[in-house]
Amino acid sequence: MSQMSIAEKRLPQDRRIQLDLQDRLVDFRVSSVPSAHGETIVMRVLDKESLQLGLGELGFWDDDKEEIEKLISNPDGIVLVTGPTGSGKSTTLHSCLNYLNKPDRKIITVEDPVEYQISGINQVQVRSEIGMTFSAGLRAMLRQAPNIIMVGEIRDLETVEIAINASLTGHLVFSTLHTNDAPSAVSRLRDLGVEPFLISSSVRAVMAQRLVRRVCAECSEPVSLSDLDLSVIESDLVAEQKHEWRAGTGCQACNGTGYRGRIGIFEIMNITPEMESLIYSGGSLHDIRQLARTQGMRTMRQDGLRKAMKGETTLSEVMTVTSN
Repeated sequence: MSQMSIAEKRLPQDRRIQLDLQDRLVDFRVSSVPSAHGETIVMRVLDKESLQLGLGELGFWDDDKEEIEKLISNPDGIVLVTGPTGSGKSTTLHSCLNYLNKPDRKIITVEDPVEYQISGINQVQVRSEIGMTFSAGLRAMLRQAPNIIMVGEIRDLETVEIAINASLTGHLVFSTLHTNDAPSAVSRLRDLGVEPFLISSSVRAVMAQRLVRRVCAECSEPVSLSDLDLSVIESDLVAEQKHEWRAGTGCQACNGTGYRGRIGIFEIMNITPEMESLIYSGGSLHDIRQLARTQGMRTMRQDGLRKAMKGETTLSEVMTVTSN
């Protein structure tokens, strides 16, 4: 079904399946890797209806939603989304593009692969075997007079240099990086060979994200936390709002797990004038992280705890996927 070679058992393969399930087109990304005891296969489900989600439905609270809408409405600059594979970066980026998708704006993306097809947006497929790389596609896109550009992933110096040049010449650029948190994106760009002055002058914001399981609405009930559980929570966050800790008991709707669906937790680092100066001067990752927190950046753990306190997820979920 995925058009893989059934005779090839020595090399990794990566293909896709598109199925019409109850009048819904669902894509499956199929990855096969040889292992000691045969091939191991992973299938990722890509439901195109997830792109109908607004920013609020992704898990942004009102204050974060307003901040994101303000950031992505800039006429130029780079907005980066970071996180590991499967953390929802593509869904977030495409939801941002949907928000900006107006008839008077030309939007072009270069992706590997084109996972979601969006009406009104020009989407380019990467084909490295014939030389159609991210950098080659991005370079060609700039001759198409776009207003907004989305690069599926920044993997090398050439790609990020073209993206920076595009942002400095009046284009709004979206892309992703694989980092643990938002401040680490600066270190990652330095590792790729980007000069600090280019980072400080082009990047507008970095958003890191993870996905946590959502408490099942059918079987959730209030719970109390032990003193040990409460000890891991920052005192100022505890005092910030009323607690509504909840957990699922398990039912038919959630297959007895107590969870149904997922929600995003985020941290958003604005590149303020003070942050620009720190990056330009070669400030350390520790200094960048400290300044971001001083200027009001809410970490992923803090955002997750805030949602756990409102009963949207559980404390154990937040603690599993985040660090201090």
